[in-house]
This record gives sequence, structure tokens and C-alpha cells, in this order.
Amino acid sequence: MLFRFHILVVVFFFSLIQPLKCEGVDSLLIRIDTTVLSEAQVRLKLQIADKFRTSDIRQAILFAKSAFKDAQELKDKRLIAESQLVTGNCYSHIGANVEALENLSKALTMFDEIGDKFNRARTLMALGNIYFYTNEFNLALEYYDEVFECGDILRDKQVTLRAIMGKGSVYANTNRLDSALIIFNETFQLAKEINDKQNEIHSLFNIGDVYRYTGRVEKALEIFKLIERDYDIEEIHPFLIPNLYFSFTDSYLRVRDTLNAKRYNQKGREIIQHHPNSHHRMTYYSLSFRVDTMCGNLNSAIKNYMQFKELSDSINSVKFKESLANFQILYGLNVKEEEIERLRLDNEFKDLTIKQRRIVNYGSGFVVFLLLVVIFQIYRSKIKSKEKNVILQGQREELAAANEELTAINDELHIQREELQFALTVLKETQNQLIRSEKMASLGMLSAGVAHEINNPLNFIKGGVLAIENYVKDNFGDHLVEVSPLLEILNIGVERAANIVASLDDYSRKDDVKITEVNINSVIESCLMLLQSQLNNRISIEKDYTNHSLSIESRDGKIHQAFLNILTNAVQSIEGDGTISITTNKKNKSMIVVVADTGCGISEEDIIRVTDPFFTTKDPGKGTGLGLSITQNIIEEHNGSISFNSEMGVGTTVTVLLPIKRVKI
Repeated sequence: MLFRFHILVVVFFFSLIQPLKCEGVDSLLIRIDTTVLSEAQVRLKLQIADKFRTSDIRQAILFAKSAFKDAQELKDKRLIAESQLVTGNCYSHIGANVEALENLSKALTMFDEIGDKFNRARTLMALGNIYFYTNEFNLALEYYDEVFECGDILRDKQVTLRAIMGKGSVYANTNRLDSALIIFNETFQLAKEINDKQNEIHSLFNIGDVYRYTGRVEKALEIFKLIERDYDIEEIHPFLIPNLYFSFTDSYLRVRDTLNAKRYNQKGREIIQHHPNSHHRMTYYSLSFRVDTMCGNLNSAIKNYMQFKELSDSINSVKFKESLANFQILYGLNVKEEEIERLRLDNEFKDLTIKQRRIVNYGSGFVVFLLLVVIFQIYRSKIKSKEKNVILQGQREELAAANEELTAINDELHIQREELQFALTVLKETQNQLIRSEKMASLGMLSAGVAHEINNPLNFIKGGVLAIENYVKDNFGDHLVEVSPLLEILNIGVERAANIVASLDDYSRKDDVKITEVNINSVIESCLMLLQSQLNNRISIEKDYTNHSLSIESRDGKIHQAFLNILTNAVQSIEGDGTISITTNKKNKSMIVVVADTGCGISEEDIIRVTDPFFTTKDPGKGTGLGLSITQNIIEEHNGSISFNSEMGVGTTVTVLLPIKRVKI
């Protein structure tokens, strides 16, 4: 991947949004007081954990967990969440992603509860980074988007900048280089606005690398030269220097300028001699191999390639050893925690034993006194209990009578509830029968007969057109150009008729059809095809479909029936000319479909009853009153909702909310 290495800078600096005091670990350790339980001591342990994270990860995790336990004793939600955030970052540092995700998820939940937007942004960024380094780029992008929203709410441009840098790196690693280029230009302007020189340089470098990998090498070299000329990179961003020199080298190799390529590769070598890094050395040998190959120095090229291969194998081996070491760290931490817990329990047991001895030694007399008091109270309570028993007996009798009355009432209510339950069951069964009856009566025969009868003539026509075309080719080739438009018109007519039959088949599909993924935009288009004759050039259709994928798991025929009922009502409400507007959009994890007509409208007293079975505002014989009732049932079967808004003489708006099927990428 192109930008995997470059995002490390973004991740590292975001983890330090709240800068620690510039103190050494030793000075912080001196201030630790294990006899004091306070917020200051918890925050001190969290600072030490952050300090140890790059030098002694075992100590870092132990201090983070100790801070977490102290925060729990203080019952301070903010401190608990911050401790889990630091613990999660420590686990992430050694690649223990399961433990890291567990701690970070708990921290995120608690920051949400207390409304801490800033620390929520830090936690979201840490989660996004974990998914980024495990190649879960789509999940990482979702978290970076949430960080961006936090930055917008907080009006914190530093948070916003790092969120955008994360998104740009995801795009770059998923070969969306044009989008990445736009984002890195945006981060450059934002960094310049807030005078963040480090991210300003990093944004420019990423822009140059995008140009380099998209073949615009001259443009890339302009960017790299701008960084080298206008910025004190050794002071502002020393970590980027070897990457810059190696990008220079690769760019000059691409334009076959071996002299400059060799010069910048040598500069990169000088840097990594003072700050050795295995990945940088591997890059140097790879570029040296290319330079020597281009210059014809085959012996040197082979030597550099062998160095590159040896280092590559070594890095893979090191990664395995690091994984093993990280496992040993986790195992050692667990053993250490068990030992600490055992020592704590031993100390508590010893303290308890000492307290018990003190109670025995100094409390004997007090115990005797307490026993006398208890005996006196028992004797006194017996006298009072006899008096209370008489009162309680009377109350028991009254309660028994009241209980008998309540039992009778409860029995009666139970009988009424069973009767109502039975009536409701009968009503539901009747309603389902009516729904099935209406659907089968109106569409069953139409689906089985009309589709077959229409398709046969269409096939004859299509075959005849093909035969005519072949005949003209064979016998009247000179006239083929003149005849082709006529044949094309026939083919278009046949295709349009076939689409109408297919739309009819979608609508009339049986309920026992296998559940499939259905695109809502396609469903609406199919329904409009069926209603084409009713539109009759008097009703215009305005469509505003979203570009997002709006899919739902459904039996195709049912969802067709629901939207056909809605659109049919809209068409029938317009007597003369009018307009029907259809809008689809995405909101969170749901889709919204809005159908608005300019028809006659529905009165306030009728609109609350439009989904009642058998209710209709149409003239007798023109409607059953079941269409919208069926539609509501279908929408609710799909865990959705439907609402109506209408004004007499203006029109009606129907809003449908349905859950989107999550597509795994």
C-alpha cells in the first residue's frame, strides 16, 4: 500500500492531543504515593503509562491498569474512561487488538454517557487506527468520519485536520488516489490556516507521492523541491526526511535522471546511518538496485538486491519474533496482575486478622454491655409484639376480605382479556384472508396468463425482425442503412413491451418467493412502468434518487405491492394535470422514500383513519379500503414505518422509513 507508512505520523500526534507535562519518568515516579487515593495520583499514573509506552510496554500497561482500579474506587466515570483509553492505546502498541478494542469500546461508551466530546474524538481515532492497520479500511473510514463530526461540533480544527488526514490515507491505500489528492490539498490548506507546520509538510509530501504514483512525476518533483526549499524539515519534521529523499530518488528514476537519483539516494543513506531503521534500509537497497541496473553496474545491482532480500526476510522474521514477544508480554502481565492481586488479598487478610484481635482484646466489655441491651430489647419487644398481634389480626381479616374481592375482579378481567385476545386473533386472520384474497383475485390470473400470452407474440415479432434484417443483408445489402432505423424502432417497441410484462411479474410475485435483496429505486421504476397508462401525459413524474445504495431484504412482490398502492393513490388523487415527486435518501442506517402529489388532499379528520381496514374516501364501488392498510402491514413487516401529511386542495405527502440492508465489503 502506498500511504501505510506515512499515516504513522498522523496517528502518533493525535494520541498526544492532550500534551503531557515535560517531565522525565524518574521525576514522575518520585511523586507516586501508594497511600493516597486521589484524582491527581490517577492522572500521574496515566502520564507515566504514556511515558513508558515507547520504552517499557510492560510497565506502561501495569500503570494504566493500576490507574483504572484507582478510578473505579473513586467512582469517577471520566477517570475510568481515560484509564481505559490509555490501556487500549498500550495494547494497540503491541498489536493486542482484541484487548485494545475491548478497552477502547468501553471508554467510548462512557465518554458518550458523560458527554465528553473531545475524549470521544481521541477514542474514535484510536479505534479507526486499529482497523486501518488490520486492513479493515471501510471500518476505519467510518471512525474517521465520526472524528470529523466531533471536530466540527467542538470547532477544533486540530481534531478536524487529523480526521481528514486519516480519511485521505484510507483513500490512498484503497487506490482512490484522485480523492486522496483532493483531501490532502484540503489538509494542507487547513494546516496552513492553523499554522501547523508539521502537518503542512506532511500534506505536501502526500500530495507529491500521489502525483508520483499516478505518473505525474514532474509535478511530484515540483512538490518535493518546494518542501526542500521552503521548509526547515530537519527542525519541523525530521522523521519525514528519509521518505522525502527516497521519493526524490524514485521520481528521478522514473524520468531516467540517474545522476540526481543517485545523489538523493546517497542523501537518504546518510540519514539512515545516523537514525537506522530496517524499513528505510530496505527501501535504500531496493532503490540502489534500480539505480545500478539503469547505469549498467550489474555486479553492484546484484549485491544491493541480495542486501534487500536478506533484510526483507529478516524483517519478516522480526515481525514473527515481535508477535511472540508481545504474547509473552501479555502472559507476563497476567501473571504479574495475579501476583499483585494475591499480595493485596494477603494484606487485606492480615489487616482483618489484626482488627479482629483488637476487637477481641478491647471490646469484650462492650460486647457484654451490648448483650444486656439486646436481652432487654428482646423482652421489651415481646411485650409490644403481643399488642401488635391483636392489631395485626384485625388487619389480616380486612386484607383477606379485600383479597377475595380483588381475586374476583382479577378473574373477571382475565376472562375479558381472553375474549379480547380471541377477537383480535379472529380479526387478524380475517384481515390476512382479505389481503390474500384481494391480491390473488386481482393479480394471480394476470401474472400467469397475460405475461405468457404477451411474451409469445413478442418473441414472434423479435424473431421476424431478425429474419427481415438477415434477408435484407443477404439480398438488399445496399438498402440496409435505410432499413436499419425501422428495424431499430421495432426492437425498441418489443423491448418496451417486454419491460412492462417484467414489471407486472415483479408486482404479482407470490408471497412464498424466497427473500432476496431488493433495490428500492428499481422497485419504484417498476411500479411507474405499470402505471404508465394512468399517467396519460397529464401527470409529470419528478424523481430525485440518492446515489447511495438503498437495498432491503424482502419478498420482491410484497414491497412492489406496497409502493404500487402508494403511487396508485397519488395518481387517483389528481383529477386533471398534476405532478408526483418521488425522493429517496439515506439517513443513518435507514432509507427514506417520500412520495408527494398535487392532488385533492385528505381532510384532518380522515387522515388519521386512512390505514384502517375498509376505510375509503372514494365513491362506492371504486375502492375496497384495504390498499393502505395492506401497505402499512407490509412496511411494518419490514421493520419500517409510514406517515401521511396532507392539505385539502394542495396535495398529500407519504413518507416511508425502511431499514437498509448492510452490505458487507
